[in-house]
Amino acid sequence: MDLSQVLLNAQSPNTDLRRDAEAFLQQCEAQNRPLYMYSLAVELSNERKPSQARRLSGIVLKNLLYSREEARNAQLAEQWVAMDVNVRTQIKQLILACLASPLFEARHTSAQVCAKIALVELPRALWPELIQQLVNNMTSLPAPADELKQATLETLGFICEEIDPDVIQSQSNQVLTAVVQGMRAEEPNDDVKLAAANALYNALEFVKSNFDHEAERTYIMAVVCEATLSQNINIRVAGFECLVKIASLYYEKLPQYMQKIFSITLECIKKDKENVVLQAIEFWSTLCDEEVYLLEEIQEAMEQGQTPPVCHQFIKGALVFLVPLVLETLTKQEEGADEDTWNVAMAGATCLGLIANVVKDDIVNVVIPFVQENITKPAWRQREAALMAFGSILEGPQQSISPLIVQAFPVLVQHSKDQEEQVQDTAVWVLGRICQLHPTAIKGGTHFEPLLLTLLECLRAPPKVASNAAWAIHNIAEAFSDEFTRPAETLAPYIMVCCQAFLQATERDDASDDHLRVSCYEAVNALVTNSGDDCVAIVEQLPPLLMERLEKTFALQILTAEDRDIQVELQALLCGVLQSCTQRLGKKVSVYSDRMMQLLLQVLNIKSASVHEEALMAVGQLINAIEADFEKYMPYFQPYLHLGLRNYEDYEVCTIAVGVVGDLCRALEKKLAPYCSDIVSLLLQNLQNPQLHRSVKPPILSCFGDIAMAIGAAFLPYMPVIMPMLQQASATTVNMDNDEMVDYLNELREGIFEAYTGILQGLRSDEKADQAFSYANHLVNFVAHVYADQSRTESLTRVALGVLGDIGHSFGPSVKSLLQQQFVRDLVRECLSSDNDSTRDVAKWVEDTINKL
Repeated sequence: MDLSQVLLNAQSPNTDLRRDAEAFLQQCEAQNRPLYMYSLAVELSNERKPSQARRLSGIVLKNLLYSREEARNAQLAEQWVAMDVNVRTQIKQLILACLASPLFEARHTSAQVCAKIALVELPRALWPELIQQLVNNMTSLPAPADELKQATLETLGFICEEIDPDVIQSQSNQVLTAVVQGMRAEEPNDDVKLAAANALYNALEFVKSNFDHEAERTYIMAVVCEATLSQNINIRVAGFECLVKIASLYYEKLPQYMQKIFSITLECIKKDKENVVLQAIEFWSTLCDEEVYLLEEIQEAMEQGQTPPVCHQFIKGALVFLVPLVLETLTKQEEGADEDTWNVAMAGATCLGLIANVVKDDIVNVVIPFVQENITKPAWRQREAALMAFGSILEGPQQSISPLIVQAFPVLVQHSKDQEEQVQDTAVWVLGRICQLHPTAIKGGTHFEPLLLTLLECLRAPPKVASNAAWAIHNIAEAFSDEFTRPAETLAPYIMVCCQAFLQATERDDASDDHLRVSCYEAVNALVTNSGDDCVAIVEQLPPLLMERLEKTFALQILTAEDRDIQVELQALLCGVLQSCTQRLGKKVSVYSDRMMQLLLQVLNIKSASVHEEALMAVGQLINAIEADFEKYMPYFQPYLHLGLRNYEDYEVCTIAVGVVGDLCRALEKKLAPYCSDIVSLLLQNLQNPQLHRSVKPPILSCFGDIAMAIGAAFLPYMPVIMPMLQQASATTVNMDNDEMVDYLNELREGIFEAYTGILQGLRSDEKADQAFSYANHLVNFVAHVYADQSRTESLTRVALGVLGDIGHSFGPSVKSLLQQQFVRDLVRECLSSDNDSTRDVAKWVEDTINKL
């Protein structure tokens, strides 16, 4: 069968043709994978074949080399490496030759395939000549064809985008040679220049050594700045993208180039096309991010008496020139743009907010004249821009902004009723920002009640405005989080009217638009969570209303996927609010627990990970509230708990299910014992499952401690399996150069120690601690191993020390020599001098325990 035709048939709208073609391709792969991949490479490189078939062959070949799924990707890599070296070489030769194809689709796809092969082979040192071959494509004489140069640069860009920098660090000079060759002013072809600029963007992380040499750095900066001035808009965009990344990676190298960059970026913001202006603004936003970080580092260094890093204060130096241009971008709004649309006005507002975070109060005098000039203009764009400017600088300034907020309240309330929806929306957003960032401006003053009434009125406005109004009230509720016992500062007079308004808004026909429904339910959550003791009687009225709504969701007519999504969203939101009510009411929720549990079990019967998360968290909160009374629900809840623990694919659900086991342990204690066999079995299966996300494993280990604490001596039958597994986990090692993996190792070790703590304390409570004595030596050695690791966290150190105390408390004088080792004394001394109260308390307890042995 002709491969070209099969590939084309695989894309046919005719179901039979497509099915047969897909079956044939799968059969070819299964029967002889190397021959199949070679045939695809031949098809891709054959200039006589149809262009669509060539493109499809390249896509199929790429998919045989790479998968987004990590485990599958590793499998594909091993399959490729296991192939005969001669076949691999032939395929690579065909792909490299295809980079010179006159057909763009063919060489573009070949560049992708070549990069995927490189990602497999370069880390294994199987294709060491590749980079030099690609460089030769750019520098050989006579001058190579434009098509080959463009595809070569694209290949280098694809490789640099995904490969570990360490793999080709030694060849960074060669990569840079090829890239700069394509970016030179003498290069006449814009496609080549664009590919070179994109490749440089991906290669910038590899060229640190080049940036350390002034001559090389200056040359790179020259070609980048030249790209920003190109006649071709795509090259200008790519040039500015490179500048943005350079600002992030090499901030400290910028001073000698900033005058040039300052002129280029400001001129661009004034006059260029939107796509280019966006990147010019992004450059200044990136500088802001860097300087905010540096200023924080400087402050911390000064407090600790260390040498501070250098901040060049580019933003402060450019302030009076940059801010007026950024303010002007605020007037370039797109009418009716949604929040996901990124345009110049949004980029400008974001940049302005970042500038305010860098220069603090210095921003106020530069921005406020613009606000005052435009806030009452007839043109809506000017009014909206003024509001956006004011809202954007609320975070950062301290002393000078508070009186301006008070002055602005009447104007903001007035604009919250503006005839133009975008003005109204931004005014309400500014009010929400004030509630979030400057709550003292609204609490206890004359503005509070008028503000709240205005926001409640805005809940009847268009969805976007109403959603922001809900968010603003949410922020007001958060502002009262520490006011439980102050009658003068209470939400009590307003909480029910607010909740009723929110619940009414969630039933609007357009409640799905602009996250209105979500914002309203989240606001109810915030009101309930932050309500004072004087509001409990009001909160008690909510569960029946919420349960009635939840019950109605099961009767919704589901005709489309959108209907199903709305149902699931509703159920998740209602479960979330019920959870908050349960937490706030505590034992008082028991009058509703039967009906609530029945509804939550119905929700858990629906196949949706997102709603299962919320339902399980609501069950967990109910367990905490009614404690031992939850036992009557266990026969009904147990199957759903097992489903959650088995759900390794939706690992967030699995994590929450593990947390619920912990809640059950604390609530039911020994009454949980009849259910533990299945629970422990599922937890052990999860630990052995390589497909389970690693973040779930530390809480699983900790959970064994919870179970032991709950059931005491009934835990003994599980020890022959669990204790060796904990010992095996304690031997885990990771790449200590990888911060993420170091964090994971600390969490894993913390989970192990928490398991040991629970086991020792649980057995001791039933006078069975002697059954764990044989593990004491391993435990102390493990603590010593962790103590020697300088990357350990405060919380890990504390829990490791606590285990030593538990060992002493459990085994008495028989472990005296173990606990009088020098490292134990050093660890106790270190923790006694900690700034953390909890760590010092544990250290004092451990010291007393050891002294009494």
